[in-house]
Amino acid sequence: MKNSTIILLLYLIGVSLGCSNSDSLKRQENEEPRVSQIEKPAPEAKVDVNGIPTLRTLYVTNPKGGNIYDKPDKQSVVLDTLEYGYKVEVIGEAAGWYKIKERIMRDFVRDGQQTYSYGWEVVNIPKPDVGPLSQVKLTDKDLYLTSDDVPIRGRLRISLIGKDEFGKPKEGNDKFIVPLDSLVSEEDSVLVVSTGNGQKKKFVSSPNAEEDRKNYSYVGHSELLSAFLLAIEYYEDGEFKLYGSGSGEEIISFNDYPFISPDGRHAVSLYTNPYDYTTDFQLYRINDNKSIKKVLEASFGKWMAATGPQGVVH
Repeated sequence: MKNSTIILLLYLIGVSLGCSNSDSLKRQENEEPRVSQIEKPAPEAKVDVNGIPTLRTLYVTNPKGGNIYDKPDKQSVVLDTLEYGYKVEVIGEAAGWYKIKERIMRDFVRDGQQTYSYGWEVVNIPKPDVGPLSQVKLTDKDLYLTSDDVPIRGRLRISLIGKDEFGKPKEGNDKFIVPLDSLVSEEDSVLVVSTGNGQKKKFVSSPNAEEDRKNYSYVGHSELLSAFLLAIEYYEDGEFKLYGSGSGEEIISFNDYPFISPDGRHAVSLYTNPYDYTTDFQLYRINDNKSIKKVLEASFGKWMAATGPQGVVH
């Protein structure tokens, strides 16, 4: 059966978002029963799962999450609780149980000291707790649920659209942020942008600095905001920054590309956070004097953003 994928549309500015019902969904806090804290010997060495083929991919369909057990027995140790929608790789099965491969953290006491062990193991999950992706559904509550309990309802409208509509060809390039290559040059990791009064603003990249790396890339100019936009890449993350076209001074930063609404009154950025498994959302208001101000920020934990069909998980 072909799995369906839920797609989101942000009506405020018409940006399409893709629902992620994949392994990008994070785990819940462990629920009772939890791993025993009594003194016990260290667990056996972790299993090398690289050579074990995946027979099928399923997803946690129990709305309360799915406990994974040390053995195919509910009286055995609960190792973790996987959140609703979490992807599991099945490598075997028994009566009422699937064997899956998963990274597990175990705690134990050695010589009176609390110690932790983390690695891949073959563990067990009840069959009724998992199923195909088509059984994973977003609720209206999920759309607005934020990891930091920011009140969203009434300030933002999120609605569902179909996959076919999401996959339709989009309009051409962003009309509000347009490259003006004649104002930009780059040589030896130095990006130079021409600003007002014949001045030039230099941005020096450090691509070989490893953890301290910083790479500047020119994106385009915005006549609406009298500014130009740069993408900045760091060691493990990045951001976009807006600079004044005349002064070259920094105006504001975004966690991802800023999409400007058709009426030019708002901008929104959506960062798919691979570390916290959230969509980090930022909303900005554009004033009559071309100034821009952040008015809302929240992290959504039940769906992830996609900018096109290639970003949607099937």
